Amino acid sequence: MTSERRGALDRLATLLTGLGRPDPDPVELAELLWLAVRSERTPDSGPADRPDGRDAPGGPGPDGPSPGRRPEPAGPLLPLHLPVVDPADGTAAAGTVATPSAPMLARPLDLQRALRPLKRRVPDPHRALLDEDATADRLAEALRGPAPVHWLPVLRPSTERWLSLRLVLDCGPTMALWRPLAREFALLLRQTGAFRQVGSARLTADGALTGAQPGPRVVTLLISDGMGPQWRPGPAGERWYRTLGALLRRGPVAVVQPLPERLWPLTALPAVPGVLAASAAGVANAGYAFRPLEHPVGPGPVLPVLEADPEWLANWATLVGSSGGAEVVGAALRIGPVPTGTEGAPTADPAGLDAEELVRRFRAVASREAYTLAGLAALTTPALPVLRLLQRAAFARPRPQQLAELVVSGLLTERPGHQDRFDFRPGVRELLVHTLPRSVTHQAVGLLIRVGEQIAARAGLVPNELAAIAATDTEGAPLTAETRPFALVSPAALGIVGLREPAAAPAAGTARIGPHGARAVLLALAPDRAGAAELRELVTALGNPEQVGMRPDHIWLGLDEVADFRRALRRAEQEADSILLVYLSGTPARVEGLLGELLGRHPRLVLMLDLVGGAAPELSQPRVVMLRRPSDRSLASVCNEVLRTGRFGGPPELDLRDFATELAERADPGVRLQIELPEPMLFTRNPAGQRYCYLGRAPGDDPAVDRFVADLGEEVWQLTDLAVATRQPGAVARCEVFVPLYEREYFRSSRCGREWAAFARRTDLSRGFVPVFGRPVGHLELPYTARQLNYRDQQYGDDYARLGLFGLPQQQYELAVHRIAARIVEVAERHRIPPGHPVGLAALPNAFR
Repeated sequence: MTSERRGALDRLATLLTGLGRPDPDPVELAELLWLAVRSERTPDSGPADRPDGRDAPGGPGPDGPSPGRRPEPAGPLLPLHLPVVDPADGTAAAGTVATPSAPMLARPLDLQRALRPLKRRVPDPHRALLDEDATADRLAEALRGPAPVHWLPVLRPSTERWLSLRLVLDCGPTMALWRPLAREFALLLRQTGAFRQVGSARLTADGALTGAQPGPRVVTLLISDGMGPQWRPGPAGERWYRTLGALLRRGPVAVVQPLPERLWPLTALPAVPGVLAASAAGVANAGYAFRPLEHPVGPGPVLPVLEADPEWLANWATLVGSSGGAEVVGAALRIGPVPTGTEGAPTADPAGLDAEELVRRFRAVASREAYTLAGLAALTTPALPVLRLLQRAAFARPRPQQLAELVVSGLLTERPGHQDRFDFRPGVRELLVHTLPRSVTHQAVGLLIRVGEQIAARAGLVPNELAAIAATDTEGAPLTAETRPFALVSPAALGIVGLREPAAAPAAGTARIGPHGARAVLLALAPDRAGAAELRELVTALGNPEQVGMRPDHIWLGLDEVADFRRALRRAEQEADSILLVYLSGTPARVEGLLGELLGRHPRLVLMLDLVGGAAPELSQPRVVMLRRPSDRSLASVCNEVLRTGRFGGPPELDLRDFATELAERADPGVRLQIELPEPMLFTRNPAGQRYCYLGRAPGDDPAVDRFVADLGEEVWQLTDLAVATRQPGAVARCEVFVPLYEREYFRSSRCGREWAAFARRTDLSRGFVPVFGRPVGHLELPYTARQLNYRDQQYGDDYARLGLFGLPQQQYELAVHRIAARIVEVAERHRIPPGHPVGLAALPNAFR
């Protein structure tokens, strides 16, 4: 090999290593080069790809793209929802379309390469092949002799793969979740070409093993989470352990565990790490030696336990396939005649723990990826196919163990009759969303788009396994879907999977009507102290300009004051020129007497009924009716939560229908919420994004400052719900932290004085200022007020006071930005400034007024 070719191969190996691949061996490099030489050019190649300048074969013709190309996404992205699973709903399955999900095995090629030690060929005693060269030589020798010529063909032994594989699927009550993993694993083993044949068998919950018993040169892989009754003491366990003991004496057996190793002590297969040794290739488990690294284990044959990961499979394949024997590191346990002492560590019942304790326990033992996946699942619908799509879209190297950690965490409850659908336990979803970094929650739309891209990339190429709804109605028949979308896809991708784009909503009647002409009348019948406080908080939210924005004198609240309620209702009916909102709470018997007076009184009357016990009354006008138990949160409490936080990922305004949807999403489990509303009429202002830290900067565009704004916004989002604003009208007057960027151009501009004056109307120099030393400027060149602040804070770095933020090296710059963001959040939380605070204008020098 010439030095040039050797150097090219070295560069190729370095490139593959830099991409995160292990050091490639010569066979892998040869396969890669062979594939590259024989790869055809794609239809995307332009005229420059061909020496004659003509279009590449298969390129787009005059009539459009070639049939083999996937259409480009066009038009607005459409949300995909899961249909509801209530069998009583006749429209739940209407209009659904089969959609592909993501695979559970993320590295199939690496898994196949891990089995290379088993790709051995041995003579086949039952077949022979014609040796053409030897037969020709024999015939030539025979022809040289005297006639007649007699000769026989020369046969040589045929070869076959050394081993057969029997894949056993545990069919216990907890294994339904891992059937997609088992299907993918079985297909991978068949495609790898390492075995004569791949058979299948089933291990039932009663300990019975169905399928033919293995013969000579057969290895057995059992996919099981070790949670079923056949692994525990009892008749099923005794039956299965008798069968398992026979298998361990006849050939190699191993368990592929979907759960991560850290959770194995909680199962009935508490394998421990150690060194496994085999004296010869293909020896049965009874001939294995096992030396645990820590605690000793009892007598009995050794059963290796593997994660579904290439490194684990590679060690096991080396143990089984090395002709001279091998020692490998792995995990195993010894199997006795009956399952004794395999009940696992006692754990608390998740149903008896509150949401905070559940999340705290999960965070203490879960991997970082599993905890992030739990937070992402809280943003959408926690169904197994959706979780797989989220995992593939969010992580560079997804693993089934991350999904397993979430499923068995206790945060989720299985929906009855649907083993791939879950609900979060009460309060868990909200805690997980709050623990997500702000950068993740603000980029949730991008996550849904990436999930949609996963679907579009696999549409039409792989089997579909997920029913989805993209339209809100079909030919006038409403569809019932989960409220949270799990993906955003293009109409072109929907066409591939066989669903037409939903018809656009009619434009008529959709105009929003502002809150200024609206009236609200609230009455609580026999309220307790907590209920009265919740209603008062709701009245405050309705009148808050940052939330709903109704005039306070247009809102009436009564606590068991029926006569005053009737007078307030009549007045509100006469004055309301947009919407009349009536809120009633109490028992159905007491509320029913007032409902007859409300029916048909106003064309834009909207009822909100909070009923404790009983049945919902028959009503014809727009309404939101909550039927709850006395221990459940009231409708007013849920309304206050929605008004405080807004709709995640939605627009800055909520119409009344969206508001009711959020109510249904956040109500306590078991609460019935009936919603029947017209087209959007009333909107609420979303307070998310209304809290600002304002960055005072010089006029004009500056790439360094623009980058700092983006970096600072990302860091602040990670820590709180503050938003970084610059040049936004009115934001400086509402911000909680003012961040002046010290530069000559800024202090020479008229913008500087206006911004300092607007902020100083609400505070003084001792509160709310976080100065940033952008570029070096002389101390005496600064205005007097700016000199009073500590703008060269040493906590941002030793070189910060000398070079300024934009003069720091990259690593010091990133550290300084992080510390500035932390300081901003600290000041915002410690010195929250009430709106309209009049303090501080007198302290501002004339140079800044």
